[in-house]
Amino acid sequence: MAGKEGPVYVVGAGLAGLTAAINLARRGREVIVLEKGKRVGGLAIYNPSPHGTPMDAEAMCRYTGIDLMPGMVPLKEGTISVWGKRYRIKFPPNVQAWMIERGPRRTSMDHYLYRLAVEEGVRFEFDQPVIADRQVNRLPRNSIMATGLHVDGFEAVGVPYQLLHGYFAKCRVPWMEPRVTVYFDDYTPDYAFTCSVNGIAFALIFNRYRPVAKWEVEKFAEQATLEDGYPFKRFQVLEGGAAPVRRLTNPRLFQGDMILAGTVSGMMDPVLFFGMHGAFLSGKIAADAVTDPAAAYDEFRRLNLTFYPVLIAKRIMDHSPRELVVKYPGRLAMRFMPVFGPLLLRQAFKINITGYGRI
Repeated sequence: MAGKEGPVYVVGAGLAGLTAAINLARRGREVIVLEKGKRVGGLAIYNPSPHGTPMDAEAMCRYTGIDLMPGMVPLKEGTISVWGKRYRIKFPPNVQAWMIERGPRRTSMDHYLYRLAVEEGVRFEFDQPVIADRQVNRLPRNSIMATGLHVDGFEAVGVPYQLLHGYFAKCRVPWMEPRVTVYFDDYTPDYAFTCSVNGIAFALIFNRYRPVAKWEVEKFAEQATLEDGYPFKRFQVLEGGAAPVRRLTNPRLFQGDMILAGTVSGMMDPVLFFGMHGAFLSGKIAADAVTDPAAAYDEFRRLNLTFYPVLIAKRIMDHSPRELVVKYPGRLAMRFMPVFGPLLLRQAFKINITGYGRI
């Protein structure tokens, strides 16, 4: 088959791009991955870094056709801070959560998928940025764009985006087990978090509407270091981050002659920005779209149905008093979590996270 059909180009060696490449290679297609970095693992300023996601792991492995388990670490519990009140949450058996390392290290999901792709015969061309429309126009029809949370990828294919403002920090820690704390407070209409896995830690505060003020990042930094115990030394400005929440029409599988996957496709929950779940799903769907675009489009629409009402609800919440719609409801939900956790968490994730519970 590979000799009769031209190669499929995949732009971006992140989770979505690698998932698409592996699936296509296993079907006998010649696959060439163009990656703007000099190796897999994303930008060195941000990675290696830990990230968490709710996921039905076995279902995801079946759906993508890839054994993802070697790249994931189970997360049994986490902490939610709502305006200074901390709640320890244990994930019930019907709600799995995982930590995934991103970056170039052999313990990362990126490196694991890269090794699988190489074994399947995928060819990689590094130091190959596709960040302008003229470069996109040179790509063959049905090339896959999977350029992640970066402004240049959105602009290259003409997809609207919301610029993310924020600060981040990372460091090494002496423990290996996964930890996560999510903060909802008066310093952002979104949220902030700290997390760690495999001896590395990361912290982020962001705002989708305006730059984060000095007092806001200082308050969060104090929480991250004193309450969570991370030895962060310096918070840096988040640059070039983008999210697919500018328009209700952001979720799209096709843009011109391109097939989209990952963040640029809009397959990301519009509130908490759990992107890894949608990255795996959209990578598989993008591979399907190369040969059966109609069926792939129907599947993409099915898995993204909750995006539209959730984004509308988020915008309404952001124009309402946060104490009324987040602080007090959040504290009430945390108080009843030990009793209703199995039902509340799973239903919340099914509504909020793209494709969760639907595969």
